[in-house]
Amino acid sequence: MQLPIHALRLDISAIGYLTGVPFIIASLSFLWNNEKFTNALNRISYLYFWLILVVMALIMSGEIVTYIEWKTKLSSKIFLHFGTPSEVFRTASGGYTLWFIFYAVLQVFVGALLYIRWLKKNQLPNQKITGKNRLFQGLPFFLVGTGVFVVMIRGGLQQIPVSATDAYFSKNQIVNDVSVNPEWNFIRTCHYYFKADVSNYYKNLQPSEAENIMKSLYENEGVDTVRIFDQPRPNVILVTLEGWSAQLIEPLGGEKGITPHFNDLCKEGVLFTEIYSTGGTSETGHSSIISGYPTIAGISISTESAKCRNLPSLNQSFEELGYNSFYTFGGSLSYGNIGGYLTDVGFDRLVDENDLDLKPTGKLGIHDEAMFPYFLSEIQNAKRPYFYGLFTQSTHSPYDMPAEPFPGYDDEGYVTSMHYADEHLSRFVNGVRKLPDFENTIVVFIADHGRANLFNQNTYDEQYFHIPLLIWGGAVKEDYMGHRIDKVGSQADLAKTLLTQLEIDAKDFHWSKNLLDPTTKEWAVCTSTLSYGWKDPNGYTVFHMIDEHIVGSPYSDEHKIQNALKKCRSILECMYREYQEM
Repeated sequence: MQLPIHALRLDISAIGYLTGVPFIIASLSFLWNNEKFTNALNRISYLYFWLILVVMALIMSGEIVTYIEWKTKLSSKIFLHFGTPSEVFRTASGGYTLWFIFYAVLQVFVGALLYIRWLKKNQLPNQKITGKNRLFQGLPFFLVGTGVFVVMIRGGLQQIPVSATDAYFSKNQIVNDVSVNPEWNFIRTCHYYFKADVSNYYKNLQPSEAENIMKSLYENEGVDTVRIFDQPRPNVILVTLEGWSAQLIEPLGGEKGITPHFNDLCKEGVLFTEIYSTGGTSETGHSSIISGYPTIAGISISTESAKCRNLPSLNQSFEELGYNSFYTFGGSLSYGNIGGYLTDVGFDRLVDENDLDLKPTGKLGIHDEAMFPYFLSEIQNAKRPYFYGLFTQSTHSPYDMPAEPFPGYDDEGYVTSMHYADEHLSRFVNGVRKLPDFENTIVVFIADHGRANLFNQNTYDEQYFHIPLLIWGGAVKEDYMGHRIDKVGSQADLAKTLLTQLEIDAKDFHWSKNLLDPTTKEWAVCTSTLSYGWKDPNGYTVFHMIDEHIVGSPYSDEHKIQNALKKCRSILECMYREYQEM
């Protein structure tokens, strides 16, 4: 009974997409009072109906039969197989092919009956309306209709447009997939597929050359002498800090006094001072942190369910050892389909603002002062051992948390939000200290991405990507409390670093590096929709993909600039080829 209710918003959104053309045609009928013109519009509507009917039948029939093989909804991935169309039929048995034909014909037949019975008679009439009346009737029709269609396509009046996460409600992925409208899902994935020919940006190097460079960058001697934990299987808490920039954190070279509690905490844990986000959005930050999967410029893998299910994840690695997993967010996990990604990689339980009745709230959800106590209560009641995660949200605009402006920064909302979040993080930390098994607990604090702020408005600057990574807790060895690791790395390196410390097999996280191995090479790849860059101890070289020019580099020598870019491209191009095959 729940499925139709949860599926409704995506169904309405799909209706909005599919009926947009008929609406435009109906609006055009007000322009000209002419029988031939009206008849032409009716013929266009007729052709559009049959085109959409056939396409919808193919999508739904294709999804029914391909799900058995792919275990995911039909998406733009199908276009990857069109280069060798025989592959599609060779991977499906003759029985599946017959079922596909049967379902497609059945849907077209039923659609034809509906058209003959109800829709055929509803053609545009030849309106005998004067020019002035056409304007008075047509303009309101168009304006009101446009507003209705925008609301339908967005799935409502909420701040974030509807995503697949809004239809998810079950721990059974098949049930979640059924609840996602197939036409809506296909339209969405095709939008990402066709909006730009991303592959053209990843053809700078010969595949063999890129592969060799990539392997050399990941090479290390596997030195295993550094051990920062004194417990073999500690409970693991992951706190993902929304948009925390290193520029506002004093131990990372940032402003003084804005995050005093976090600053003090750095003296008790292992602080990684040169960590950079691989992208600039929360959904790519999550896949980087949890799956050790750096962001490919122009791509958000969290929006592609089939590919997400091929990614490794920290929770899966922990669950193999009997850990329980849970993740919560004060906002909506619909954003960037983060909830869909977390479901796809197998978290036991997810909770967001839609499941909670907590105060205070803002436009984007429940603020940190309510979410930290809630998260602490979940930890207190968790079955041990556990891997539990919280994603904070108060440090995201519009910064409407209940807090007085932080003095000295001209009422800068982001600065105030950081100070506010730091205060409530401190209360959470004090609660964690009181856990009866605190000595067997570690907490990882890491940002999902950096942020442009009053100290840096340049999204092509390395400081835009500079973020905190702190490992703290009772299970950290006393000798490593207050220790600093100054090696350059990215948030994607947390996965292999953490798992290696706990002697958990991390070979599936092949895009992640162990930052506590002294032979690991120092670098990070940072990307945006339009750019990619290479960060190493010498600085940051960034390239604008669309305009094809160097935005910035620490080098004046062209050879050194191109060498830095070649390293960056080797990583991204190897990742992209793997991504296409997922």
